[in-house]
Amino acid sequence: MLRTVAFIVFSIAVVSLLLKLSWWQLSRADEKKQLQSQIRDRQHSMIVDLVQLPAEPLWHSVTLEGEFDNQHPILLDNQLYRGRSGYHLYLPFISQQQRILVNVGWIAAPPYREILPILPQFKGRTVIHGVIAPAQKLLQFKPDSTQQQWPLRVQNIELEWLSQRLQQPLLPWVIQISASSPTALIQTWQPVVMGPKKHYGYAIQWFLLAIVVGVISLLWLRREREE
Repeated sequence: MLRTVAFIVFSIAVVSLLLKLSWWQLSRADEKKQLQSQIRDRQHSMIVDLVQLPAEPLWHSVTLEGEFDNQHPILLDNQLYRGRSGYHLYLPFISQQQRILVNVGWIAAPPYREILPILPQFKGRTVIHGVIAPAQKLLQFKPDSTQQQWPLRVQNIELEWLSQRLQQPLLPWVIQISASSPTALIQTWQPVVMGPKKHYGYAIQWFLLAIVVGVISLLWLRREREE
């Protein structure tokens, strides 16, 4: 009897967990749909003047004139492109007396970890096109190195920390450069990495798994009663 009660409690807990995971995937799908809609709507609005930024600048298209700070490159680590490891190259961009971090694009990593890639130099004033986006934040188990030499190799784009290293304030978002910009490297960045369809697929998988566990549990209980 005690074994049966324990099995029922365990089965209910597992089915509840699977249904909760399914519901969570559905909520994530809804969030991604809203984000995609917001991105489409805002990219029709072009920003050309930092003085007149909207209250919520994220996902607006932007065209700015200024100069890159080639002396302080930042390499975002662990960026794959067609199966090859590399970095996203970020450079401070000075426009209208403000500094904005710009993701210029993907650059291949040398075969040995201790060697850094040869970085392009962007001289003089230039015009860039891109999208205002939040800084990339990923799970990180240890802080970035406190190395003093540039370029910095980092696991995350932490704007407050980078502002301290630069000893200059950075705006609280980044620009993901457009492929149409003359200074753009290979573009691999995506505003939505996993679309709603994948979340719906995962939700269905968790839901079906909950049904399977429920059916197996009922069959086991039926056999126990017959015995």
